[in-house]
Amino acid sequence: MYDPRLVRRYTVPRGRRPGWNLSASDAKQILQDLIRDGKVLAADIGRSLEIRKLEERLSALRGGGGRRGRRPGTAAKPAAGGRKRRQRPLTAQQRASRQLQGRYLGLIRQIPASQRGRYAKIAKDKGRESAIKEMQSALKK
Repeated sequence: MYDPRLVRRYTVPRGRRPGWNLSASDAKQILQDLIRDGKVLAADIGRSLEIRKLEERLSALRGGGGRRGRRPGTAAKPAAGGRKRRQRPLTAQQRASRQLQGRYLGLIRQIPASQRGRYAKIAKDKGRESAIKEMQSALKK
């Protein structure tokens, strides 16, 4: 069984709370008692767990890829071999390709979903430049 003296959250001032060493079964029992007593709602616990999962997912997304906007002091995850890979600078050709892709994506999102396949086919057959011109004329831009 659990020791009810472990539940001191409501009596100990916030700044002086000691570190708790609860077992999983003790924590479960305490939560069940708090829910039974009406001090905590089961829905609140579910929301809290969902928030925790989302925060973990966000931190995983922020930590990888070496992108701009990463928090200072957070290092990129090492490569499979345990070493960090250095990012090479973009070539002019890569930069131009990414800019073209950005224009293409910006326009394709404005096209109704039922017509997007037509422009995707143009991009595949004739190139993204042709698809962009077609989309601009269709959108009258």
